[in-house]
Amino acid sequence: MTAPVTPAAAPAVAVVCPIPRCRTHNDAAAESCGRCGTPLRAYVRLGAHTARLFNDGLAAARDGDFAAARDRFAAIVHWCPHDAEARSALGLACYELGDTAEARRQWQQTAARRPQDRTARAGLALLDTADMSAAVADPPDEGVASADPPRPAAPE
Repeated sequence: MTAPVTPAAAPAVAVVCPIPRCRTHNDAAAESCGRCGTPLRAYVRLGAHTARLFNDGLAAARDGDFAAARDRFAAIVHWCPHDAEARSALGLACYELGDTAEARRQWQQTAARRPQDRTARAGLALLDTADMSAAVADPPDEGVASADPPRPAAPE
């Protein structure tokens, strides 16, 4: 086990243990936290992998492959459930695939964690407006195409 580095003696580059009750400063080359034993390298790899998945998901969405985008964002949310940006993007991908119930669920969870998330707020407002419109509107005549509602903006 590598010895923890005290904040006063911390080198220019240190890795802070991600465990909230530990938060020990460790040498940048440490494999694990010197105080609690948390595998620091694994956290770094997980962070890099989720970033790659997020970028892959954005690229898939830009290409119109919303199923692939949903899968990438869902993987991030599975591993990092507090990642509000990935959860909001997952909601948008679900919306684009027509899964409004799942989109609502993801956006509600995003808004609960990060109320300032514009994508989640816009998505929920869009779904609420669509629900209200559907409740008061007459069913469309056969052969008449209904206009698609506007889509919320992509995650920031």
